Amino acid sequence: MGEKREIVCHYVGAGLRVAKAVSIVGIGKSTYYYHSTGKPKGKQASTHTLKDGRMVSNEVVVSDLIDLLSPEFHDYGYKTSTVLLKRQGYMINHKKVRRLMRDNHLLHPKINRAEKAGKQFIKYTIPPLEKPFGTIEADIKYVYIHGENRNAYLLTFLCTFSRYALVWDLDYSMRSNHVIDLTSDLINHPLMKQQLNQNKLKVVIRTDNGPQFIAKRLAEALSNLKITHEFINPGTPQQNGHIESFHNTVTRLVCNRNIFGDLDMAVDIFCDFYYAYNNTRVMKELLYFPPAHFLKLWNTGIIGIKKDKNDREIFFFREKPLPGSEEGSPSEVFLRKNKDTTRNQLIINQLEISPVL
Repeated sequence: MGEKREIVCHYVGAGLRVAKAVSIVGIGKSTYYYHSTGKPKGKQASTHTLKDGRMVSNEVVVSDLIDLLSPEFHDYGYKTSTVLLKRQGYMINHKKVRRLMRDNHLLHPKINRAEKAGKQFIKYTIPPLEKPFGTIEADIKYVYIHGENRNAYLLTFLCTFSRYALVWDLDYSMRSNHVIDLTSDLINHPLMKQQLNQNKLKVVIRTDNGPQFIAKRLAEALSNLKITHEFINPGTPQQNGHIESFHNTVTRLVCNRNIFGDLDMAVDIFCDFYYAYNNTRVMKELLYFPPAHFLKLWNTGIIGIKKDKNDREIFFFREKPLPGSEEGSPSEVFLRKNKDTTRNQLIINQLEISPVL
């Protein structure tokens, strides 16, 4: 485009009219007359954001964002960060949050994904959203112990409904007797026992076809515990999608960020991770709550299940929980407590109040 403008300038300098010159070269008049100011296009970005009825600077917003992301294993993107900022009283949307996170290097590194190139994916079954702890996915992940120069095995039992990681074990060997012991711990877990006593829950454990899971001893133990054991089809890890996604999180937040001197050190770090995963790290699929908090909200009856436009089951609020509360309330109480407060009648620059750009 720059070369064409130079050609037009040459013709105009030789006495040809601008309209004729741009017609010959094939560009518009506006392109010829345009001069860049060096500033970004569009509306100027806002410098302040509304929080609890008062304006705060972008520096304060960034400081609160850093506080959200500073706890270990809290790797939130801009959409989740937007939800959490709104819970703190901000009137802000995801576009501004993304800009602030981008400018302050708080976004996740971009992942270069290979093109699908017309690859045909199989259809796989997903456990239905019925009750907490109805379907438990279990799988084993390799964890490299650097100081010992060998792999350990991480076995996790994960609830597909609430994403709660109920029990886990990390050891240098993982045989059927380890799986049996962990299954016993699973049944005796307080949350599991509560569901079993209240709902006469029928538990299904879903695994792949690994040697630890197809052992006769395990089959006998599960039969005695009245647990149904179902296997995914060979070569279809998608049918164990929840635990596979969990392992991806483990890789990103634990394995890629730590050098394990020995097994004891790894166990200590994983203890911290599992606590954060279950109790403090929010998830989009759980309406931006951690699994433990989500279960408390579910037990109040204010969360329902519906299908989205892609016919997938998702959670939704029948009634919004009050800020800082784990329970719902009658609708009139909710409306009264969440009613907008009267704002101070201040003369504010329009640039300052825009939460969008």
